[in-house]
Amino acid sequence: MKNFTTNPHEPSRTNIRSRAKSSCRTEGTRSYCSWLIIALMAVLAFAACTTKQALEDPPIITSASHQHTLYNGRGQPIEAAVSREGAPPPVITYFRSEDDLHADRNGSSEAPSEVGDYYVRIKRPAGNGYRAGNDITVEYHIQKAMVTISAEARQEFDYDGKPVAVVFSVNQNVEPGVTYYHSASARQGFPMGGPPTERGVYLAVISWGGDAHYMGASKEVELVIR
Repeated sequence: MKNFTTNPHEPSRTNIRSRAKSSCRTEGTRSYCSWLIIALMAVLAFAACTTKQALEDPPIITSASHQHTLYNGRGQPIEAAVSREGAPPPVITYFRSEDDLHADRNGSSEAPSEVGDYYVRIKRPAGNGYRAGNDITVEYHIQKAMVTISAEARQEFDYDGKPVAVVFSVNQNVEPGVTYYHSASARQGFPMGGPPTERGVYLAVISWGGDAHYMGASKEVELVIR
């Protein structure tokens, strides 16, 4: 679509017709009049065309068609950048299914925070001298966050008659459980009811089973009470 501007110095259509009719009366030939009117109207059309101002092409949106991120408990928008300053910002809508996207229903302008698959529509509206562009579709996946359990592979403690628990840390807001075994080489027999107190070598298995937001993780530690 193009915008039209008017040049105040251009002759109006009314003036051109008046001049043409006047010339026709002066010349006195109908054929000449017809050609004169056509020629003058062509000149007017050409002058108008030279004053048209074309709209800019739609700005390019830089956005990968498949995007992935990890859960962090907060809304996480997709990555989308407009190529030109001054262009209208893109209108981004999130859908939970491809059917909803095509039906344009249940959309949300708020970036999702939950783990799952999303379909995203990016609209490029017209404005500020730019034409509207075709919609862009992005598949967006929020995946479970990884859990890392950190602990020394061998931990030694002096006997004091009290239960001894392994020392570890975790990088997410989860609470792994710890299971103790009498053998440090393998999970032999039944697990102990809690941390050991007697001298010996034990196996401690630190594990997190995972949930809707975090992946599972585990780590084994050799526990020695001297």
